[in-house]
Amino acid sequence: MASDSVQLANTTAQDLQGRVHERFGVLPNFFRHSPETPEITEKLWGFAQTAYLDNPLPSLFKERLFVHLSRFCAVRYCIARHTGFLIGLGRPAGDRDAHAESVMDVVKLLRRPLAHGAELKSRLSFCLECPAPLVEMPPADTELEDGLFSLASHVFLQTAEAPTCLDALERLLGTARLQYLLLFLAFVRAAHYWTMVHPEIEFEDDIKQLLATHEALAGCILDNPETITDKTTQSILDELPLLRVKADKAIGLLAAIVASSDDAIISKTLDGAIISWNEGAERLFGHTAKEAIGQPISMIIPADRREEETTILAKLRQGVRIDHFDTIRVRKDGTKVEISLSISPVRDAAGNIIGASKIARDISGRKRIERELYESEQRSRALADALDTQVQFRTLELRRRNAEILQQSDRLRDLSGRLIVAQDEERRRIARELHDSAGQHLAVLGMSLSRIEDYAQRDPARLPKSIKDAHELIRALTQEIRTTSYLLHPPMLDESGLCSALRWYIDGLAERSGLSIELDISDNLERLAPEVELAIFRLVQECLTNIHRHSGSKTAVIRIARESNKIVAEVQDHGKGISQQRLAEIQSQGVGVGIRGMRERVRQSHGELSLDSNALGTKITAIFPVETLASKRQGMG
Repeated sequence: MASDSVQLANTTAQDLQGRVHERFGVLPNFFRHSPETPEITEKLWGFAQTAYLDNPLPSLFKERLFVHLSRFCAVRYCIARHTGFLIGLGRPAGDRDAHAESVMDVVKLLRRPLAHGAELKSRLSFCLECPAPLVEMPPADTELEDGLFSLASHVFLQTAEAPTCLDALERLLGTARLQYLLLFLAFVRAAHYWTMVHPEIEFEDDIKQLLATHEALAGCILDNPETITDKTTQSILDELPLLRVKADKAIGLLAAIVASSDDAIISKTLDGAIISWNEGAERLFGHTAKEAIGQPISMIIPADRREEETTILAKLRQGVRIDHFDTIRVRKDGTKVEISLSISPVRDAAGNIIGASKIARDISGRKRIERELYESEQRSRALADALDTQVQFRTLELRRRNAEILQQSDRLRDLSGRLIVAQDEERRRIARELHDSAGQHLAVLGMSLSRIEDYAQRDPARLPKSIKDAHELIRALTQEIRTTSYLLHPPMLDESGLCSALRWYIDGLAERSGLSIELDISDNLERLAPEVELAIFRLVQECLTNIHRHSGSKTAVIRIARESNKIVAEVQDHGKGISQQRLAEIQSQGVGVGIRGMRERVRQSHGELSLDSNALGTKITAIFPVETLASKRQGMG
């Protein structure tokens, strides 16, 4: 029985080799395998027929592209064998009618460099100008063939330019021919891999003779491999330690900012599991990071407020950000603490929501002040109501004094509340910016570094794009952290004054947001009192942030001028404006934390703020008295 099986296997292998020889005119060693596994060789042959030999793309186009792409394989069998097919040692793409090329034609093809940078852009431009889709594939050694080979090479190697090249190929070839091209590329990659894992595949005698008699051709095939798996991969792997150092520095800077924050900064999964816990969270809630990470966020939520977490998670899954949510949480020792929450969804590289970042601020002090003022007010009213009505004069005097006390209490409570809210809003806004931008970059950077290590083992061709993406993430992260740190309090404001600080901020925002911003500062402005310069800087900062996020305007105009006895600062956009109803609410009730914060900051410097809005845009104007500025400057001296 064993001998019968061996005989059958030999017969099957001989039949297959006969069919291969009939098609190519030679028997490549690529299809010579031991008779113990003839079914595997049969399947390999079936793939070759479907994707390569019977592929309806022109035979000479396929064979030339096979040779061109085989330069990128570390093993030189494929490039040598298919060069043989191309010059007549066998049949190009197994086609009896395909004419052979000269050795010099093939040398010219092999010396054609892979287009990068400006050269690739030139080929892309040429291909995009060609009529599409092509009626027929281009002849050998033409500008159009060169363009198609360049695009196909970047798709084959999966470089950073691969998506753009793939789009251009689809335009030129149409959907059906593009799929046949991709099928062909898949077989070329499979052939390269097959020779890499079967080092026993040797050059055939005809190929050895070819290389021995044509020195220039042998040099192109043997001495100059443009292989991703050798040189580029090693270069990338050598670069990984430096890349990690850069990433660690950026992460360390962000970690220092987060760690030093007075606020509790926590991140969690969409299931509510805690995945990060800063020092501010340790101070606020009493749990160490070791105790908290991995635990459900419900550990700090009182039993009677658990439904809040369900609502929060549902909103996060929809991508909704939650701002200024006042609630109660519980510390490790069981005591309750009043906090204000801001929660933002965290997305992965593909844009999927994978968790949330939350900032919690202890507002117990603010709430206590509000309660004390309210209780004082109530006691004063009760005292007034309880006086002896028969002592009219004393009653009236006490009521008058109590009325003054109540008015002062009302003003103090109102002012204290506005100042605290404005301060909280400013700190919360900067913290939110830091986490929404830098936090996203960190999440994606972590995944990118993991992919780099994975690609180094499994798919080296994808390494260049992954490295480029990681570099870009680190650059963006570093810039984001540096910008946020400056925005906490720009040192340029103290060192160089309002004009320089504003120009620095506006240039950076214009680059990040795409806004076109015009800045007009009068020549006679000179230096102002520090608190006024800061008030104007924060006014411009808040206005431009609102314009970018909410107005829909692509332009903004800023004017700062000294006019007789006043300083005028105006910020105007050309967006959709604010509805009259909303404008009335802002003017009469002071709603809108951003507007309220700006108004309080201007009022602190004895200025006034006004807001005008219609369908043509919104203008915010702040006016400061010059005499106040002069006295402030004298005080500085």
